[in-house]
Amino acid sequence: MWWWSTYGPAPWMFFGPMMMFLFMLACVVGMFFVMRMMGHRPAAEAGPIGPRFGFASRPAGRPGAFEEYRDETLRRLDQEQREFQEFIASLRKAKDKAEFEQFMAERRGRSSQA
Repeated sequence: MWWWSTYGPAPWMFFGPMMMFLFMLACVVGMFFVMRMMGHRPAAEAGPIGPRFGFASRPAGRPGAFEEYRDETLRRLDQEQREFQEFIASLRKAKDKAEFEQFMAERRGRSSQA
């Protein structure tokens, strides 16, 4: 006689749902891996919207004037970003210089008092 026959369905009440949970977990993990791999395409296949859609780099019907406007706007934004980063760097340098000068003035004040 089997060991579970005297205990009734107790072992299967635990192992059945546990196996179902593990199976569902494996399916979900597999689904995430498949979804992740679907989004990774070589750069040559990537379109302007993103690698997931795979549109051509220039769909038919898009006017050349829009392309020129977009390129000019992107160049202007890049230039503004560089100028802003230079401005921030100069502000940081000025702040550091002011803090250093204040420190040196306090140090000179302490050494002259002693």
